[in-house]
This record gives sequence, C-alpha cells and structure tokens, in this order.
Amino acid sequence: MNSKLDFLVQPEVRQFIRENVQTDTNKLILNPPSGFKPNIKQIVAQIQARQKATGKLDIWASNFGLVMPPPLSIEQASSQTTCDYKKQLISGHHLIDLTGGMGIDCLTLSESFDCTTYVEQQTELCEVFQHNLKMLGKEIEIENKEAGNYLKNLNPSPENRVIYLDPARRDSSKNRVFRIEDCSPNIVELMPWLKRHAHKVLIKFSPILDIQSILNAVPHVSEVHIVSVKNDCKEILIVADFAFKGEPEITCVNLESTHPPFSFKFQDEARAKVLYGEPSSYLFESNSSIMKAGAFKSISVNFDFKKIGESTHLYTSEKLMRDFPGRTFEIIEEASKKNISAYASKGKINVITRNYPLPATELKKKWKLKDGGDYYLLAFRDVNYKPKTLIAKRLDL
Repeated sequence: MNSKLDFLVQPEVRQFIRENVQTDTNKLILNPPSGFKPNIKQIVAQIQARQKATGKLDIWASNFGLVMPPPLSIEQASSQTTCDYKKQLISGHHLIDLTGGMGIDCLTLSESFDCTTYVEQQTELCEVFQHNLKMLGKEIEIENKEAGNYLKNLNPSPENRVIYLDPARRDSSKNRVFRIEDCSPNIVELMPWLKRHAHKVLIKFSPILDIQSILNAVPHVSEVHIVSVKNDCKEILIVADFAFKGEPEITCVNLESTHPPFSFKFQDEARAKVLYGEPSSYLFESNSSIMKAGAFKSISVNFDFKKIGESTHLYTSEKLMRDFPGRTFEIIEEASKKNISAYASKGKINVITRNYPLPATELKKKWKLKDGGDYYLLAFRDVNYKPKTLIAKRLDL
C-alpha cells in the first residue's frame, strides 16, 4: 500500500477530517495543527473533496472510512443521479469498467451484474479503490492494467459481457480535447477489441462533443442518451449494440425535474415539416438536453406548436401544454421602454435573449434593467427575422 493511503486511513486522520469537514481549508493551510503539518495538503484535499461531494455524492461525502479522489475529480465525476440513470441502460452477467478511476460509476453499475471487473492503469487508484471496496463491503475484481493491454489478453466471450468506458477528456498536459480520437483511451482504436470481447458497450462522453461526430466514430449505436440534471447538460451516453443495425433513438432527459423524457430520431428531425407563426398565448423553450440533441423541429411537430423562427428555437401555441419538457411562459404583452416599468419592480425583470441582435447583458444595460422579479422580458427574432420583445410570466407546472 502506498504511503499516502497509509496516512489517510489512520484513525486520528479520519477523525480530524470528520471534525473539520466544514472548516475553511484556507485557514487550515495557513495555520495547520503541528501534528499534521507535513501532510496538511493531503488532508485539505480530502476535506475539499468531501465538501464538493456534498449534494452530488452524499454516500461518499458522509462515509469517513472512504478515501476521496482529488477535488477536481469530484467536479468531473458522475453524480449519484446520473450513475443511477446509467444503471438502467445496461445489465447482464459480466461488466468490465475499462476506465475505473475512483470507481464511482463502477460501483453503481455493478449492482446490475453478477460480476464486475475494474480496470485501471494507475496503481495508486487501484489501491485506493481496493480500500474503498473493503469499507463498502463490495466484491469487484481489480486489474491494474492499461485498457488496451487488458483487452488484448482477455479470453473472448462477448455474449456474457458488457463494457463501460468513460474516456478522459484531457491530454497529458491536462488540456481539454474536443475530438473523440484524442480522448484516452482512444475508442476508435479500441473498437475491434471491444467487438471481440463484448456484445454491448456503454460509453460516456462530455456534452461539449458533437453527437454526429460520435455517431460517425462509433459503429452499431442503438441508443443515444442526452442527460441533464436540473437543466444543466452533463453527459452524452452512447449504447453500442454490436448486433444492432439501423438508426439510433435519441433520448433526452432532464433529471431532478418534472420534465418527461423526449425521444426522436435524426432521420425524423430532417424530414419534419414545421409551421411558423407569431407568438400567441404561450411561449415554450425546450430543456438543455433537447437543445443539445438538436430536436428543434421534432419537438415542434410532437406538440403541434408553431416555431417562432427558423433559427429562433422558441415555440408558441394557444394551448397550455402541461407535459412539455422545458420552460413555459404566458405572454402578457409586447414590451417597450414605456411599459417595462410596470413589470420591472425597482428595475428588476428576468431577461432572456434568443437569436436577438443583443445579448442579455447588453439589453439589460440599454434598458437599465437588472435580473430578478416575477416577470420576464423575452427578446428574439420572429418569423420575419425582425427583433421582438415580450413581457411574460413563467408558469410552474
């Protein structure tokens, strides 16, 4: 076991972390206790990681027997909410997590399988995961190997296996990468080995990546899941089923909200015939998963909306749609500098711009407004590409 882990699992260190989990870590660094002074940075990293995990990974944050990953890893890790969603997508006999890391996804996904193998090339991470498994009472096989080397030496048995990957999106210099081929491990290079050893693969990608580029790089994709949490787009999940032939279904979800899932296919989106029109009684804006997926026409057709403009992704209807997966606004009247004061109490009104000549910050400055209050100023280009501003009230349905 490594010396860092030896230190962090000592009872007196665990107790100190527990007692100081809400302490300002800057104060600990400036004035560390004499007994922990040589190792205060390790302790502070554990406290900061627990602070970041609170509300995201509460099971980890509250278990002081666990050794936490670095704070940055907690920021980038899946939340328990998204882990639970992934668990619904795959199940079977044998799961192989080829990018084990701290094992947050691995632990949750393992609940849907008879047996699980954790693969990780960094020895220190393997040792930490082994310790955490013991604390959690879990049994998972650990392989301290690079993903490609592990696959090349594995006996083929694809019908019994599902593989999970979460490729690193930073290069050796910690710079972000934006191409699938630049992620680590390289999914494109691994694909022949993935086909050889699994019948299905689940891959987690960053939402900054282009969905079509992913589909061009990964064959046999049967499902694409765009996952948001409270309207913050978090993950793109790809299910590749090597027996599947056809066009994948795109499912857009907004977890921890009342929004229902929305599914469509790119082929249907391309063929969809949209009606355009002026704003009527209600205005609708899709959630972040639907926007990321590019279901701009499909959502309009599905709900029988009129689209505000070709490049303005807002929709309108005379009818109130209570099951719409996004924000709903009731239109009050057109906005002008003359009537805005009636709705902007003390100059406060929520400003939203979509395909408008000015960004929200500039429009607020021009009209001398601040965000806040009960009303919204919606600014956009209409069907005739003319700038328009409306006063509206958001409906909580």
